[in-house]
Amino acid sequence: MNEQTYEQEISLQRVFYRVLRDWRKCFIIALVVAIAVGAGNFALKEIQLSTPEKLESAKMDYNRELTAYEAEGESLKREIENLEEMRTQQETYNDASILMQINPFREFNASVQLYVSTDYKIQPGSTYQDIDLSGRVLQSYLTYMQNGEMYQDILDRLTEKIEMRYLQEIFSFSSSYDTRMVTLRIRGVDEQSCREVLDYALEGIYSKREEILTAIGDHELNSLNQSIYETVNLDLDAWQKSNRQYVSDLSVNTKEKLDDLTEWRLSPKPEKEYEQSAIAKDSLKKMILGFIIVAVLVAAFIAFRSILSDKVQAAQDLKGRFGLRMIAQIPRTRKKRAWGWIDRGFAKMGGLTVRESESEQLVALAAQSICAELTARTAEKGDGKNTKPETIKLAFTGSVAEEDIKALLSGMKWENGFSADSVPNILQNPTAVSAVTGADYVILVEKQEVSSYSQIERELEELKAWKKEVLGVIVLGVDGIPA
Repeated sequence: MNEQTYEQEISLQRVFYRVLRDWRKCFIIALVVAIAVGAGNFALKEIQLSTPEKLESAKMDYNRELTAYEAEGESLKREIENLEEMRTQQETYNDASILMQINPFREFNASVQLYVSTDYKIQPGSTYQDIDLSGRVLQSYLTYMQNGEMYQDILDRLTEKIEMRYLQEIFSFSSSYDTRMVTLRIRGVDEQSCREVLDYALEGIYSKREEILTAIGDHELNSLNQSIYETVNLDLDAWQKSNRQYVSDLSVNTKEKLDDLTEWRLSPKPEKEYEQSAIAKDSLKKMILGFIIVAVLVAAFIAFRSILSDKVQAAQDLKGRFGLRMIAQIPRTRKKRAWGWIDRGFAKMGGLTVRESESEQLVALAAQSICAELTARTAEKGDGKNTKPETIKLAFTGSVAEEDIKALLSGMKWENGFSADSVPNILQNPTAVSAVTGADYVILVEKQEVSSYSQIERELEELKAWKKEVLGVIVLGVDGIPA
């Protein structure tokens, strides 16, 4: 009976049941607060919009919000269109580009050097010198090679048609006017394609010689160091990977923007908050939100009160805390209420076993149990002989109202040789002391969520000091399954 040595375990099932048992209380409190919040919000906005200035300001706010809402949607649509167009263009390029088809670890290259020579000579000692036409001739060939005319000549001869831009990107040029040389390099997927393009390029270049010869002057065009070779180009590998990754990034960005657009379409369109329908809708939202918040807060309050309370929360705790025999648990009887099936469902979820309709039967059973125990004790003391005092006096007391004890005793039927008296609270009523000391045995009567553990501990200490044996405890008002 030492409270300090008892560690009460918190039963989550019991705590949840305490909350569910009072669902009507949670519902009513939450509903009242929700109605007050909704009505207050409706009245407040009606008052605010009753003046022309406030109404005009609300309309301007609506127009701004609507414009911003529609602008956001149009912006998302344009971004998606741009991203899809960029992705399509990049995919088309990746599929058609010759550079994207080249294996960077087996890149084929065709190169040739073109040398321009003229009969120009410096005449020593002469004031007048002939004009050196080498630079003009070289520039004419470079112009032909770079302005698109050469590419078109090649395209006209190729059997596999491609766009000019893809042909241009496989060519590279380097020139030196000092040496009067041009280096032409062509990249390709294989040796044959490189050789074919190089041959067509040289044919086109040599076909321009007569035209340049007539326009500028006599010269010779010679090709040197013509070759086709294979190499590894790690820069090309990185460039190809970058192009492919760019398509992937565009796809991801498009997906994100599509998600944003879907979210925008699902988002509520700005409403005319100055209209009564919008005010009523907003008030209804606040009512629902207020109902949920208050219901949760009330449920949390009930749960914490149950955990922190010193009141008897479960009859079984008295046995574990004080070692008392549980004689009976008498359920409280309530009137039938609406939605009783919900109460019955919650009671079964809470693990309750007794029914409220069994209250009278359990009271009578408690009396028979007490009589049977005392008869067995008497027989044991008399070595099996049925010898017992003329009357065994029982005192029923506890930290409940005396009326509750009398109501309990009125439902008990005692055998001959037993008498039961209701005794007031021994901690508060001086007359209870003589009544208890004159009895043979004491039975505590406590009430769930009324009696406290500290009161019961003090009662047990007093009874121990008076050398009175406590047969056990009867707990009233326990939770039962409603009818």
